[in-house]
Amino acid sequence: MKNNAVYFNQRLHERLLFLLFQMEFRSESIEELIAIYKDFPDDQSVDEEGLGLLSNSIAVEIAVRIEEIDSLIQHFLENWSFERIMLVDKETLRIGVYELLYQQDMEHRIVIDRLVRLSKRYGGKFINGILGAIYRNQNSLFV
Repeated sequence: MKNNAVYFNQRLHERLLFLLFQMEFRSESIEELIAIYKDFPDDQSVDEEGLGLLSNSIAVEIAVRIEEIDSLIQHFLENWSFERIMLVDKETLRIGVYELLYQQDMEHRIVIDRLVRLSKRYGGKFINGILGAIYRNQNSLFV
């Protein structure tokens, strides 16, 4: 049986990844996407645990800061362009940067490990080094 906190965070990250993915492909704002997907079948049990409200809130915060987050990611890319990053990695990096810099209530190693696992589950493989570099340099970043 899975630890409830671990399972909650896994579902939170999956929902964030889903919402951010949708934001890339659709013309609606993140708020409109949240409204569209509020009755998504996977969300029926979500609101009982507060997952829906939390993921929606975080998705909006990421969308508001997306240019700043993307700029930080680009700064730490070496010999790679932002446009070439697989979308699953790009969205996972956005979640990771947000959590490392704006939600500092969780140990950075746990954040990075969970997001590396999420990325690998969906075929990505690019984020470990970038999130580690951002964490190591966060005191010198202008957030």
